[in-house]
Amino acid sequence: MSVSNQTEVVRLRLPVPMIEKQNRQQPRPKDNFKDWEDPQYKDLRKLFSRTQLREVLTHSSFYEHSGKGNSRYVFAGMFVFKGMVAQVLYQYYIGEGTRLQQVLGNLFRNERLERLFDELKLRQFVRAGEKFDINTHKHIFVYAVFGYVTTLDEDIRSWFIAKYILNESEHITLHKKRNSDLLAQADAMVKQTDGRRLSIEMEETEEGLHRAKAVLSDGSVLCEAVSKSWRYARTKVTKMVLNLLATPFRKELLSDPDYHARVLAREEEKQAKRKAEVEARDAAKEALRKEKLEKRKEQARIRDAKRRQSQAEAKKRRAENAARAAAKAAKEARPMSAKKRRFLEDKKK
Repeated sequence: MSVSNQTEVVRLRLPVPMIEKQNRQQPRPKDNFKDWEDPQYKDLRKLFSRTQLREVLTHSSFYEHSGKGNSRYVFAGMFVFKGMVAQVLYQYYIGEGTRLQQVLGNLFRNERLERLFDELKLRQFVRAGEKFDINTHKHIFVYAVFGYVTTLDEDIRSWFIAKYILNESEHITLHKKRNSDLLAQADAMVKQTDGRRLSIEMEETEEGLHRAKAVLSDGSVLCEAVSKSWRYARTKVTKMVLNLLATPFRKELLSDPDYHARVLAREEEKQAKRKAEVEARDAAKEALRKEKLEKRKEQARIRDAKRRQSQAEAKKRRAENAARAAAKAAKEARPMSAKKRRFLEDKKK
């Protein structure tokens, strides 16, 4: 007997549950990689080969024996990779240690990691035990990816950190586009009005609060605001400046009939769009309702046909039973022949 035949005999002798467990534990290379060449997995292909990705996204619960799985990658992601990001923040981010700690925690919050899990489309590559809930442990597999990134070249690490970790620029650089920056808007309005420039000056009061002053280039103060928060005081005084500058233009605008006509047309357009969406949604619901109704009617017709068929078969059986009973009764009612009578009398003797 050849070696392959011997192996086949041994496999056939194994109990069925053991074979299923063995098959479940052995990774198959082609599992869930049908769309691996799709453009949506371009970044994953840049980081992993198929074998490496399977290794990184295989939880220890997938194996029967301990010592296997991605726990070491998870450890590296939680501490080594996070330390690399902390080093970047320390070198390039301005702020106190408490602020840096808040930013770092915000970058690695679970909601953001779960969003990154969905963004990278890792779900179809994850392998875990049947009792392991993947949906509540998405962050574990993202940390495993982070841990694997720590083993790559510095250029790849820097690219990954910049694209997937530091991509929320407001938490890192506090940069805002000019059309989203209230101070830039207020400064542009002041410059357009009389050519002066606007700046915000901060000072601390005796009570330990922060006072923000809106100061023009000639030294005059437009307004000021006080708050416990340094940032909120600046935002509050900037909004006050915008309100002061916009009041004359707002009055002029509200008195313009063309403005009211534009607002009315825009509101009517919104209402028409909303009405069309509601009608389309109602039409879809009505079509679905009719489809379900037709299915129920078809099922009722099938049930009625079966019921009528069963009733006809039962009626036929009753008629056959009645015919057999009548034939039996007629047979019993016939007079006994002399030959049979003598036979019965002889039998009694």
